[in-house]
Amino acid sequence: MHSFNRLRERLAERAGDVRARAVTYVAIGDSVTQGCMEAGVVEYKNVYHQVLRRAMERRYPETVVNVINSGVSGDAAEASRPRWERDVLMYKPDLVTICFGHNDAHGGREGIVPFVQALSDLLDRLAAETEAEVLLMTPCMMMTKDNERIAQVHKEMIPSFLKLAEEGTLKLYVEAVRELARKRDIPLLDMYGLWEQMLQEGTDIHEFLSNGINHPNPEFHKRWGTVLEQKLLVPELAN
Repeated sequence: MHSFNRLRERLAERAGDVRARAVTYVAIGDSVTQGCMEAGVVEYKNVYHQVLRRAMERRYPETVVNVINSGVSGDAAEASRPRWERDVLMYKPDLVTICFGHNDAHGGREGIVPFVQALSDLLDRLAAETEAEVLLMTPCMMMTKDNERIAQVHKEMIPSFLKLAEEGTLKLYVEAVRELARKRDIPLLDMYGLWEQMLQEGTDIHEFLSNGINHPNPEFHKRWGTVLEQKLLVPELAN
């Protein structure tokens, strides 16, 4: 059972002592974590990690939470290695969430092994060099059909994304993250599973993709942040 007790202890410590070190949360990932929405729009206030920050401050009045947005558009787990020290480890975080998979999936089946190895290596470094609580997250679903939300500048990308959907490639990466979490006994937030549930309920997932391709809209980010709040800050829901 992963209770995230240390995170809540740090939040309470900072709320009760103005001289205590501020709580630091690093969110590492790709364009979704960065806050990219439709073409040319980056959202800063309603990305999932900012929604979680506000929940922390609401539940722990007078605490101070620094959120480091280490999302980089176009990035992938393996490609992110050179920036781990600069963008994650140097902050000595109390919480790290990791969410990759969208760009990684374009590497096909042969890319799964290096994808998992990179995630595993990052987990090793976090365990060895920080006291951070760590949460792995599966990525959201991506487009499965052409749709009106796709901007003209992104039209050329449609065939490659449709191929991923037809071949079920992203799902393979999702399963790899799920298996890594089980194998390493690392807490997992299965956001892909939430999208699967939406599909089963008859929801057109494209309504929640701001760019029609792979960027969840602010409405979904708010839901994402609420799920994070429940998992991290509510003990009875922490498992």
